Amino acid sequence: MKRLIAVGLSVMLMFAATANSAQAQLRHGKMSYVNQTLQNNTSRQLTPFHLVSLAYQGYFKNQGIPSYGTFISEYHQMSIHAKTLVEAGIKANLLPADTLTNQKYLSSVDSQLSAFSSEG
Repeated sequence: MKRLIAVGLSVMLMFAATANSAQAQLRHGKMSYVNQTLQNNTSRQLTPFHLVSLAYQGYFKNQGIPSYGTFISEYHQMSIHAKTLVEAGIKANLLPADTLTNQKYLSSVDSQLSAFSSEG
């Protein structure tokens, strides 16, 4: 019985280690895909939905934007605004600098962020 438990725990640890490394590779690969897509097609702009989604998923951690639960918490505490996310997108070279003055874009980002206040 002890041997069965030891083997079971070993197998679970191996699966956990494999899943974590695969997830890290996927995230890195996904971000480089986003960067390549935007750099290859400069006439396109990151949509407000994708900007907020990337921020929520932690792609702007280097720009000081937290991810997941902390992202939602800081939004509720009014620490994160549309302008904050657009600035992070500009610093990450995913948005052109003039996006910061585009009121329609900022308003759309605000609308996307407001979905976090209606989630229960």
